[in-house]
Amino acid sequence: MLVDDIMIDFYPIHWSQLELMANFDDIRCTVLLESQIVYQRSETVAERFWALSARLRTLQQPHARPAMLRKAQGIFQGIGYQYYLLRQQATVGHQLSCLQHARNILTGVLHCLMVCNQACIDTRKLAQVLALPKLPVGFSETVDRVTKATDPGELLSACETLLHTTRDLLLTEQQEVQRSDTTFPAVFDAAYPELKGDLQHLMLACARQDMFNFNLMSLYHELMVHMAQAFTGIEYSSFNSLAEYEQDLVALGFPDLMPSVVARDFAELYRQCQAFDQRLQQFLTEHSVSLNAFATLDELQEYLGVDRVQ
Repeated sequence: MLVDDIMIDFYPIHWSQLELMANFDDIRCTVLLESQIVYQRSETVAERFWALSARLRTLQQPHARPAMLRKAQGIFQGIGYQYYLLRQQATVGHQLSCLQHARNILTGVLHCLMVCNQACIDTRKLAQVLALPKLPVGFSETVDRVTKATDPGELLSACETLLHTTRDLLLTEQQEVQRSDTTFPAVFDAAYPELKGDLQHLMLACARQDMFNFNLMSLYHELMVHMAQAFTGIEYSSFNSLAEYEQDLVALGFPDLMPSVVARDFAELYRQCQAFDQRLQQFLTEHSVSLNAFATLDELQEYLGVDRVQ
């Protein structure tokens, strides 16, 4: 409301919205730290409200850094639709739409950077944003471009620079923060049956010559993302492109499936999948990974050390 031309915010905020703020999922999380309660039903309700600010501070502690980085990556990924709309409207030169989508992209990036830095700041105040210790390369200049541009083409170019540099920052942080000492048995625990299942689906698609259900990338993704973690300790996710965790499977002794895929030689690909499975078993065994593959239920019973269930 306005009082003597001064806007005053009275927030009747639902608990679900407050929970989002307490988890850094709402960019307005400073409300929890700077607000004053005008009305409360009881002291219990007030205590519940102030406990949310304590949760906010907990997420700013060092032990929460990996989880907060994953949250920042998720926020960044959510900007994609605004970027699509900006590209679409820049193509036809719609100035107002481009200004709107560029501002939405900037707001999303500021939220992402706030979370990445585990800082509860007012992102409407540029000085607070620029004071964050971890920022993309050339961030101040890029923000200046985004906020001053009015031409659709320049808005698109500035936002692309903002997105590229922000992702580079998040990728660097991922390689530092989401790295740990791990082993092949820990990473590939119970993985072989899943990988075998991907191979079986691929072979079934070959037998049916069914390109719609032909999902080679599911196999490659699952195998390579686990290999990358075991070799480097870095835990990759949906934030990443396969190019960032790709492994040279041929150098590791696996048959190259892609030539048969490109040629649509289903018979040869079926045979290559069988050879791929044999090498997969050898590779995992060489790295002390249990295959969890049993010929009979009796073997499984013996492995589990339990009586057979009738």
